[in-house]
Amino acid sequence: MKFPKNATTIPEQLALLKKRGLKIINDNSAAKTLNNISYYRLSAYFLSFQKFGSPSHDFMPWADFKKVEKLYIFDRELRSILLDAIERIEVALRCRIVYEYCHRHGNNWYEDPSLFIREHTKFLKKVHTELGNSKEVFISHYYSKYTVPQHPPAWMSMEILSFGQISIMYKNLHNNDAKKAVARHFGVSPSVLESWLEHLVYIRNICAHHSRLWNRIMTVKATIPTKASELWISYPPSKPDKIYTTICIAAYLLERVNSSSIFAGKIRSLIKRFNNIDLNAAGFNKNWQSDPFWKSISSPFTHKIRIVIFSCINAIKIEKRLA
Repeated sequence: MKFPKNATTIPEQLALLKKRGLKIINDNSAAKTLNNISYYRLSAYFLSFQKFGSPSHDFMPWADFKKVEKLYIFDRELRSILLDAIERIEVALRCRIVYEYCHRHGNNWYEDPSLFIREHTKFLKKVHTELGNSKEVFISHYYSKYTVPQHPPAWMSMEILSFGQISIMYKNLHNNDAKKAVARHFGVSPSVLESWLEHLVYIRNICAHHSRLWNRIMTVKATIPTKASELWISYPPSKPDKIYTTICIAAYLLERVNSSSIFAGKIRSLIKRFNNIDLNAAGFNKNWQSDPFWKSISSPFTHKIRIVIFSCINAIKIEKRLA
């Protein structure tokens, strides 16, 4: 079957949206947005404003272009917050793996097949390839100065692997004292940490490709532990396969990495700023802010001020609408 659609111009896109019932107050502003974001990318955000099951994709009576744009901006800023959080978790993970394994199994432990359950040969080939392709100064310096051992120690070699490769490596390691120590550092069991890392790699890739997080069904699901060594959420997500689960995981791990992390403050501030966003669609429990887990995580003073400011601004907007 031949694909029936042709590319449309910006004026045609605006006309189509209006025909379907989307309010567009400023055509020039909407056109500028479509010129820089694209109709197709925004279409994922149109869905929640359209009538369910409408064959012509008609919009709800209250839908307008600015609301769609705000939802897109909310999602973009959420991706930015999570991308930063995952980077911090990834760096801490590398550090912990290298520390625990080097002190127990030597500098080049990653070359020891007895530490791996499976796929060690495949993993080692990947390491060799990455080392050979690396342009990092510290790698070239090692090879120019040393011949034994053949490859750099783990604290160098692990730095040139991707987060996904590190995640797979950890999953393929035997459940020994070193692996348990790494998981214990993050306050979970090795099996839960394996699941969380695989999930965070998946989320990181979504963020890196600027794809939608809000209201997305996550195909790589994370284990939700029934208990953890530290305080974990008491109120389960309304939808476990949505982004709220990821946010809880990131908050939990960052508390282990740095108890003064500003992640929770950023999330609270973002939600207060975009107070009309449907959080249930993102899997948030309706009582999430009352959860002892979230109440135990303090927000920096600067973010508390932001939350108060956004609350006042939103209250003023409501008063103006009612006046």
